[in-house]
Formats: sequence, C-alpha cells, structure tokens
Amino acid sequence: MGMYSNLGTLHTADTAITAGGEYSENFIDLAVAAPKIGVGQHAPYLCIRTAAVPTSLTDTLSIELRASATNDGTDLNGTPKTIMMPLADIAGGGGAGVNEVLASDARLATAGAWVYRGQIPYEVDLRYIQLYFNQATHAGDISLDAWLSDGPASTFRGSQVLTSPVGNP
Repeated sequence: MGMYSNLGTLHTADTAITAGGEYSENFIDLAVAAPKIGVGQHAPYLCIRTAAVPTSLTDTLSIELRASATNDGTDLNGTPKTIMMPLADIAGGGGAGVNEVLASDARLATAGAWVYRGQIPYEVDLRYIQLYFNQATHAGDISLDAWLSDGPASTFRGSQVLTSPVGNP
C-alpha cells in the first residue's frame, strides 16, 4: 500500500480480533477520504490482508462493512447499516454460514494473502464506515490489516478514471 493510494486504515494487525464480534479499531469519514465517489471516480477499494497465520485452523471468521451517518469519536453511532459482507458467497468459504470462512482457508492460513480486495458499492449513502469482525471462538487468533485504497493496491493499469471528461472544457 503506497502512501499516495492509502485513503485510511481501518484495522491493523496490532489489535487482536476478539471472539464474539467487534468493530475495527478505526472508522473512515468518506466525506474526507473519498468526497467524489461516483463523480468521475471509481469507488475506493477495500483491502484486507492476513498479517499472521492463526493457530486454530478450525475457527471461523466473518467480516461486514458497516456504515453510519454519525460517530462518537471511536465507533459508529446508532444502528449501523451493513453495506457489504466481503466474504459473502466466496466459493470454498467452508464456515458454518455463507459469510464465514474457516481459518484453514488459504486466505487466512497464509501470511500476506488477500482476504478481500474490491470496490465498495457506489450505493454507500452514509458518511462513516467501519469493519465488523465476528470470530467464532478463539479470541485474538486471527490477525488482519485492512484499509481503503484509491485502486487495486498492486495493479494500477491505467483503468482508473480520476476525472470525468463529461462537461470539462
């Protein structure tokens, strides 16, 4: 992740993911990080990578991208809206539910592997976003890094539209 493409860090491997569910250590204000989503720009990419290999390969993990119109300085306020589930409908999930992935999955069992990398939906209509992790049983066993990026973190191929030619002189 280059400094020019990082729009904000949602979670670092320094903070353990606990069993039973928790929010990422940071939230991102989209009005500041990506103020022109959909106006000649692609939506930012959500990037999640495994930082350290889990010790219990029988555990499961689910991740949700949630949004809210307000925050309290550390977390989202009210009842955050689930925008997307990055692990949903990925073949070979292997967990108990459709949105869960077993820790033995190559994405979690390989340090540095991509867990998810894709655009957030254009329909994001709330200002603040944060990740919600739900690990089944082994608190602190899974270690991830997550951030927003301007585009694919390793493949800028000239396909990203930075400004729209429509209406520009």
